Amino acid sequence: MMGSALPMNSNAEKTRMIAKRLLLSRGPALVGLLVVGGVARAQHGGDVWVGRSAAGQLKVSPAGFVPEDNYAPLAEVNGPLLWGWSDNDPGFDHITADDPGNDALQLQAGAEIWLEVVAMDPALRMLDAGFQLLDSPGDATFLGDQGLHVHNTWHIDSLDVDYDPEQCVWEATFILRDEGGTGYAASEPFTFHGLTNIPLIDLDGDFDDDGDIDADDHAALPVCVAGPGVIPAPDDPSVTTCEVECLNAFDFDDDRDVDLRDFAEYQRVAGQ
Repeated sequence: MMGSALPMNSNAEKTRMIAKRLLLSRGPALVGLLVVGGVARAQHGGDVWVGRSAAGQLKVSPAGFVPEDNYAPLAEVNGPLLWGWSDNDPGFDHITADDPGNDALQLQAGAEIWLEVVAMDPALRMLDAGFQLLDSPGDATFLGDQGLHVHNTWHIDSLDVDYDPEQCVWEATFILRDEGGTGYAASEPFTFHGLTNIPLIDLDGDFDDDGDIDADDHAALPVCVAGPGVIPAPDDPSVTTCEVECLNAFDFDDDRDVDLRDFAEYQRVAGQ
């Protein structure tokens, strides 16, 4: 790990320090990571799609990235600007076609959409294109008008005094609000349940990712089985301390649990 932690007394001081590091480092890859907000990019399922209901309330479309249901792995970064894990995906995009079946409609002209923090785990923050840090309730950033498409930067800060090296999944809760002439009602709170520093790998039964299925993988499976509709919470440090590792290997049907259906599929794969 490069660099050393610096004492930060306020959110404003953190923001100024990050901006100063950026100007001094002049690293093109890092600059690109932090200023991508506002750049036109094709809509894709990896973004959170922002729209409204027929009743005029802001909402997230289930057709895009669903914060409650999807994991978002962040890439490791080792300075000179950021330390820990960071990425600018998932971003926020506008709904491009009405979806009445999901009551998810396009935003109308005059909308001014803001993203506001409700809660955020320690050591997690978002940086917007203006180098503003969002990590506390009430912090907000402007996403754009009815054609919004923004990729701000997610960052798990390994130098933060509250960083827990045993944590592998971070959560952040937001609301969307409209300050434009459309006057849409604020969205219900939505939570990213899967911002993680663990890379996502194939669902193949190879828990230790050593290229085969053997006794080590057999030992991990019962620790990871939690039942239908339950995200694994493994408590055997000799096997794993992270639910993402369990889901990586054994959640064959990709429904965020490891249950008897996955156990049966594991038996089939292990028997091949």
